Amino acid sequence: MSDKKLATGGRRTIAVAIAVLIIAFPLGYSIAGYLFAPGDPDGPPFLERPDPKYDSCVRETVFMRYHHWELLRSVREEVVRYGKRGDVGLSKCRDCHTSRERFCDKCHHATSLTPDCFDCHYYP
Repeated sequence: MSDKKLATGGRRTIAVAIAVLIIAFPLGYSIAGYLFAPGDPDGPPFLERPDPKYDSCVRETVFMRYHHWELLRSVREEVVRYGKRGDVGLSKCRDCHTSRERFCDKCHHATSLTPDCFDCHYYP
């Protein structure tokens, strides 16, 4: 084997190794960040807890976590179209969850959603 072929093969090996490192770096960085992430897993909750004087919400927690917008939309339709005001409404939410920034906005920002509720409703 000539020296020229040996040098070309070595350069290809180095180029492939660099390409693999460039491709694998984001994955490795992500795994390392997950494994060595600072913080207490039993730390404060992600969202503000409701006022302790209230023992339950209008629906169970799992339903409210994933379907609260459907509930609020149906309530909006009943009020706007039919004039019916029931037990559920944004003002009732505000009684338990006193801070929009620590409750609504925190989750909506994390999921990159912008609710239109507050275009019309005031939630201090």
